[in-house]
Amino acid sequence: MELTILDYVGLPEGSILSVRSGPTRRQSPLPCSAPFRLPPGPWPLRIDVLGLLGKTNNHAVLGDLLEDGVCKMPLEGRDGRQMSVTFQIGGETRSKSFAGRSGPKRDAEADARAYLDTHRLHEFMHGLFELLLRERPEDPYEFMAKRFSQAASMEAAALKISQSSVSTATPSSASMSLSSMSPSRDSLLTAMESFGEVPEGSYKAIFQSMRGRDFARLVVAPGEKVGSIKARLESSTSAPVSAIQLFWLGEMLPNDTTLEDWFVEAGPVVLHVVLSYREPKLQHILTGASEGGMRLWNPADAEQVKELPLSVSSAILAMCVDWKTMRVLCTTFDGRMQLWDIGKCECVSSIVAHSEEACCLDVDWENMQALSGSTDGSVKLWCLKDTTFRCSGISNCNVTVDSLAVDWPGKRSYIGLRNGVVRSWDLASQVTADFEAGATAARDGGTAVSGMAIDALGRRAVSGLEDGHLIYWHFEAQGDCAEISPQPSAPSAPSQSPKVFLAHFSALRSIVAQWKDHGSRALVGSDDGSLSLWRLESGECLARFARHVGFVWAIHADWAKERAVSGTFDGCVKIWDLRSGECLRTVQGHSRPIRSICCG
Repeated sequence: MELTILDYVGLPEGSILSVRSGPTRRQSPLPCSAPFRLPPGPWPLRIDVLGLLGKTNNHAVLGDLLEDGVCKMPLEGRDGRQMSVTFQIGGETRSKSFAGRSGPKRDAEADARAYLDTHRLHEFMHGLFELLLRERPEDPYEFMAKRFSQAASMEAAALKISQSSVSTATPSSASMSLSSMSPSRDSLLTAMESFGEVPEGSYKAIFQSMRGRDFARLVVAPGEKVGSIKARLESSTSAPVSAIQLFWLGEMLPNDTTLEDWFVEAGPVVLHVVLSYREPKLQHILTGASEGGMRLWNPADAEQVKELPLSVSSAILAMCVDWKTMRVLCTTFDGRMQLWDIGKCECVSSIVAHSEEACCLDVDWENMQALSGSTDGSVKLWCLKDTTFRCSGISNCNVTVDSLAVDWPGKRSYIGLRNGVVRSWDLASQVTADFEAGATAARDGGTAVSGMAIDALGRRAVSGLEDGHLIYWHFEAQGDCAEISPQPSAPSAPSQSPKVFLAHFSALRSIVAQWKDHGSRALVGSDDGSLSLWRLESGECLARFARHVGFVWAIHADWAKERAVSGTFDGCVKIWDLRSGECLRTVQGHSRPIRSICCG
């Protein structure tokens, strides 16, 4: 992938921007004239700003080499001091450019990199661990040993087969592609021979489950749509077309595309089949990701219905949808707030709502009001009538706003702050008060709050911590807000103390809760890529879900239908059955991290 620096604030000219993705680091002085070329993958991104102390002059060249190819290069220090760097020339460059000065010296690091690249071992190991986390076998070592054995068989087969192997990649990369491994060299050759003669330009397609079990072998014409291929698989899989998903090299294939559209070369190819026998029950899924824009999906067949592109490429951080009128209000990384008509794919109104990231949102569609929160520490009340945005109130918290919960009839909002405090804000009188029981419990545990869900009617909250714990607490336990009168619907007593229990071993950044008088539940997503469902009163774990690859940054739950949708760092969307913890659908929704989700 390519990462292009469009703008920067507060960084002095001449600084060096260092960007790291997984094992790869790229650096460039500011301003960056060329994009950073980074390997694709669900790795976290790290950016460092470095200072320039010295550099070579503009016409520096390699001088005379000393013994064993050693060269001393003078540098110009920023403060005038004398600097130099001594290095050694080795490998092919030295042997070609400086032949006769000394014998060639082996460059161990370059040779090691070349060896890994030749056999695509980086990709193999990454794919192996991704598959391991997805399958989660009882004996992981036996599972990995089998994959290593399969890779060795494929490597030997690739040397004897002139064509590309079943993954349609080059022989070296084919042996390292986990998603296209066949059980052995003999079974590979047998599978190819079983097709016999096929028309030129056609595909010899083997359809397998993720665990490697064959479903069918079909000859696919070059222009045949994926939807047509699924229809031919109905008899082999005993599943309807809507329950069949096809994947090639980890990418989900939409119904209206062909294998040619995905640059699959004619010949043998392995496609993976994922079957979903249970209905998702959801009608719509709307996702927003880091590349900007929103996409509407049909959960029944995991097909994209519409795309709402933003005029400015900025991550969608929060969304609220009115499915009756098909309108969506969203906030973005650059502080914008936009109202969209989904049916027309049209932006009705747009405004710069905050000076920094607008990260949370709550909307009263009946009265056309909205509340937005930002990392600049402000919460703003908006009137959305007549498709215009008018700010009717501001609360300055001076701390990053993490979450919002609003009692619109009672004109009272509760603001979850990044320091763990919940602030009450009366929308009519503008009076505020803070509740710190959750923040105090986090400090006592030696950690910090990373996410929060708030009950505006019951005056309670569940806080996720950086160390993976959950805190379930009530506002009345703090007792420092005398002007807030008790509500009859509050199900808890003021004397209740916070309850702390361990949910995961990584930070909990996405939390949604179902608030009830008895039996409240919370669905949480962790940085380790997994989700879990908890009964808050007892601290009982009701279900644990299979892992994503990457951080879980967005969750939405439809508690009435017992369904949930999650999105992660790798751009993948999963639909879950909350009763069983089963994954009903998997959609490769975006190419970049998903930051917000709505379903209905």
